[in-house]
Amino acid sequence: MKFDISYTVSKLKCWDLKGSEDITEPAGSSSGNDQGGMDTSPTTTEKTSPTELQMDLVDAEQLCVSGPICPKTEHQVKTELSILQMYIPQSAIQLQDRLEQCTLDWTPITKVWCNVFIGNEKTAKDRAKLKEMGITHILNATANEEDLHGKISSREEYYQGMSITYYNVPAVDEDWFNISEYFFPAAEFIHKALSNPENKLLVHCIHGVSRSSTLVLAYLMIHHNMMVEDAIDHVTDERWIGPNVGFLNQLTVLNSDLVKQRKIQLRKQLDKYKKTRKTELLLLKKHILQNMIQLKQCLEKCALDWTPVTEVWPNVFIGNEETAIDRAKLKEMVITHILNAAALKKNLRVLLGMPRKKDLEGTISTGAKYYKGMNIAYYGVPVIDDHLFDISKYFYPAAKFIHQALSNPENTVLVHCIDAVRRSPTLFLAYLMIHHDMMVEDAIDHVIKVRRIRPNIGFLKQLTILNSELVSQRKLQFKTRQTEIKCTDK
Repeated sequence: MKFDISYTVSKLKCWDLKGSEDITEPAGSSSGNDQGGMDTSPTTTEKTSPTELQMDLVDAEQLCVSGPICPKTEHQVKTELSILQMYIPQSAIQLQDRLEQCTLDWTPITKVWCNVFIGNEKTAKDRAKLKEMGITHILNATANEEDLHGKISSREEYYQGMSITYYNVPAVDEDWFNISEYFFPAAEFIHKALSNPENKLLVHCIHGVSRSSTLVLAYLMIHHNMMVEDAIDHVTDERWIGPNVGFLNQLTVLNSDLVKQRKIQLRKQLDKYKKTRKTELLLLKKHILQNMIQLKQCLEKCALDWTPVTEVWPNVFIGNEETAIDRAKLKEMVITHILNAAALKKNLRVLLGMPRKKDLEGTISTGAKYYKGMNIAYYGVPVIDDHLFDISKYFYPAAKFIHQALSNPENTVLVHCIDAVRRSPTLFLAYLMIHHDMMVEDAIDHVIKVRRIRPNIGFLKQLTILNSELVSQRKLQFKTRQTEIKCTDK
């Protein structure tokens, strides 16, 4: 059954004062508006048993449960801000159309959020039912005749002895009524009530259609960052509601204000991220300079003699050009993978087989063809032994090649350049840092125990930057895991 909102609004207007009597008598006692134990919907007068309240309770797990706020990453903040900047809010008329799409039947009470119910006046007066439901907080969104004459009756005495916290919003279901002045106080009342997961809240008016639903929508928008459209969609998934057009207009104003505030908050968060990055960059530069000096001193402490080839890790050798071109030696060492850190850079002249002398300087132009028939997997990296050269772009590809080779314990890897002192050791150090979680100092200490190496100052700087990036990633992963654990625990 679908109800016409305009019809419902006009009906509620004429019923507002007539149906909003002061709650002073326990359920079951005589009352002028009790109508002989009948539950009256906004559009029907079906008889129900005095003890038979129609309940439309959904599974709590299907609802958006309020939980601990986990910190957002910079990417998440940027994404949310981008969404808000593209957001076009709907007007009150469009929201009315949205509400009319709900095909649910009206029910006296419905669970619309975890431990939050929207209900009618009869439910609010049924002390036995409230006790059965475990209601601990009641938000009454109706005004009685005394309220309109400045004689506000709290009506808290009705729930004496029931351990119920009561809050009244003396709202009138008229387009002209300023319900917005109660948005934040009512939302705060709901929010505080739900801070204890044991509490259960009933928000009610006469029919649970206009006033009470408006206040619940405002709560979802204020405390759960929902757009007005999303809040309406959430509630109408569970309950038929019909805030009057004046209330809808006030909700659109609230929506606009909250979106503006959210944009300001997100921009402030982005500014904090930028300032933090700037500070971290300055500290990083200082840290890198100090580390480079320390790493160079550490390398100079190695008193080992230079050797053509050395096993620096199980099944991993660092060697020179002579070793790399000695096919018999490679066969004897059972080499299955070769990483050439002094490969010839491919350009048109090289591809045409006409390299210039300049192209060949400082390179080892073996290539995969050189090892044909030897069952050797070859990977070439055209690194120039210059402190200005960006070797860091090969850190991850080279580390991946070594890592994949060692996934088979039968494989043996040779990492080489011309003298196996700068380029090949630098790539192997990066491998240890990336795939074995070593700090750059530990990786160097490990290698210089068995081989003398001397990465140039530019390569050391890039290893130090890699070290800082990896440390930051691990810290972030740790914080994320800790946050997830805390969120799960709570």
